[in-house]
Amino acid sequence: MFESSFLEMLVIGVVALLVIEPERLPAVARTVGVWVGKVRRFVAKTRADIDRELHTEELRSMLFKQEEELRNLRDMMEGKAESIRKEFKELEKHDKPE
Repeated sequence: MFESSFLEMLVIGVVALLVIEPERLPAVARTVGVWVGKVRRFVAKTRADIDRELHTEELRSMLFKQEEELRNLRDMMEGKAESIRKEFKELEKHDKPE
C-alpha cells in the first residue's frame, strides 16, 4: 500500500503517546490493528474478485473465438458438401441412359 520508514513510525508513535494517554495507548493500538487487518482483508478480497472477473472475461473471449472458428468450419464443410452434391448430380446425369 504505502511505505514508511522506521523514523516515520517512531515519530507517529511519539505523537500518539503524547496525544493519547499512555494508559489508553494499548487499547487504541489494538483497535488500529483490528482496522488495519480488516482493510487488508478487504483489499485482498477485492483484488481476488477483480482477478477472478478478469479471468472470466478471458475465458469468455476464448469461448467466443472457439465458437467463431466452429462457425467457419461448419460453413466450409457445408460448402464442400454442396459442391460434392453438385458433382454427384452431374455424374448421375452422365450415367443415365438416354
